[in-house]
Amino acid sequence: VTEVGVGRGLPIPRDILSVRVADGVASTNAYQVTSSVSVATPDELKGAGEDYPGWVTDRYLQLPDTLPDRVKDLALKLAENASNPFDRVGAIEAYLHTLGYNMEIDAPPYNADAVDYFLFTLGEGYSQYFSSAMTVMLRAVGVPARLAVGYAPGEKTTDGDFLVKDSDSHGWTQIFFPGFGWINSEATPPGIVASTDFLSRVEITTTSVAAIDDEFFDDDFSFDNPGDS
Repeated sequence: VTEVGVGRGLPIPRDILSVRVADGVASTNAYQVTSSVSVATPDELKGAGEDYPGWVTDRYLQLPDTLPDRVKDLALKLAENASNPFDRVGAIEAYLHTLGYNMEIDAPPYNADAVDYFLFTLGEGYSQYFSSAMTVMLRAVGVPARLAVGYAPGEKTTDGDFLVKDSDSHGWTQIFFPGFGWINSEATPPGIVASTDFLSRVEITTTSVAAIDDEFFDDDFSFDNPGDS
């Protein structure tokens, strides 16, 4: 009797699932991060196609059954003239750039869908609202996407360290293109963050952090893969 096991292939290189600070205390030692950054051109991404691997379609096209139909309908309307995923991204991103930015908004009502509430009731919000809406609407039009969150470097102190506050947090969307991997897209309106252009180039640096605002550890300090959200 021959037994055959079947499983999904994993991304190469592997995605980082999470990075956590041991015992909730950030080290003051310097550290290094090695990462890959795509230099794909718009024309290359337009021609990337939609031959997505199974590990992408299994995880990054999921939507809840409770998602209101009008969210899907809006996404389909915005992307109706887009012939490829790249143009669908641009169409949805352009629409979100027309909405207002506001960090002082009311939370969604009990049992309401946050993306629906943002798009059709508030019409304004902050980065996590914009990136959540971008991710959901892209999945609704068949484009694999995930929500990413992190922190900006913060404010440099007189000691040469950086003070990182909760207000330095930011959310954005990443889109998967076959052959090129995850590409960042900034749904937050222009002028709010340093660069909001699709395919913007970001230089990532790391530094030691000695001074950290108390609010920084209100929640568990982690960089989780948002693909499960």
